[in-house]
Amino acid sequence: MSWLHLGPKIIERRRSEYSGDVKVISGWGYKYIATGMLTQSGGLVKEVWEGVLSKYGQKNKSWLILGLAGGTIAKTISDKLRPEKITGVEIDPLMIDLGKKYLDLTKIPCLEIINADAHSYIMNQKSCFDFILVDMYYGDQLPVFVYSDKFLRKLKLLGSCVIFNHLFYDPEKQAKAGDLVEKLKIIFPRVELARKLTNLLIICG
Repeated sequence: MSWLHLGPKIIERRRSEYSGDVKVISGWGYKYIATGMLTQSGGLVKEVWEGVLSKYGQKNKSWLILGLAGGTIAKTISDKLRPEKITGVEIDPLMIDLGKKYLDLTKIPCLEIINADAHSYIMNQKSCFDFILVDMYYGDQLPVFVYSDKFLRKLKLLGSCVIFNHLFYDPEKQAKAGDLVEKLKIIFPRVELARKLTNLLIICG
């Protein structure tokens, strides 16, 4: 039997006003959503987050995910940590639609899906969460507001533990991640770092 037919194959291609060219790719036994060269859901996303969630996550807690995309992080939390509730905020309705169509987004227990801008959602939010995960990207860029002092301080008020996923694969992204870490050290009493693949996970509590 040839293995060539099992390799990656684009099964749907769409255009997003937020992330540009979006592809759903099937291969090697799973499906994932990609923008450009970056995986947004499925595939490597689980690998990036799994170790940090295993180390820092706790069962029966409330979770807020900023940047739900197709729901890979939410599914990992649901499978391993039996959450009390997961709230997933995603600005891009296309990501939500593709997650529902290909990644069983609507089958994740205890998940509330909110199609909204994360900045507005956070700045108007009064409810607190045990964990807040920040994993928002327009292509390969975090939104500018993620680096703002006001937004970071509001996250501290709302979350007992806040974890950021920052790309770390070139000098520009490494410099931005370093600046963010220095800001977080002023705001949070505890900041820890974890490297995974081309990403830096920043754990604040």
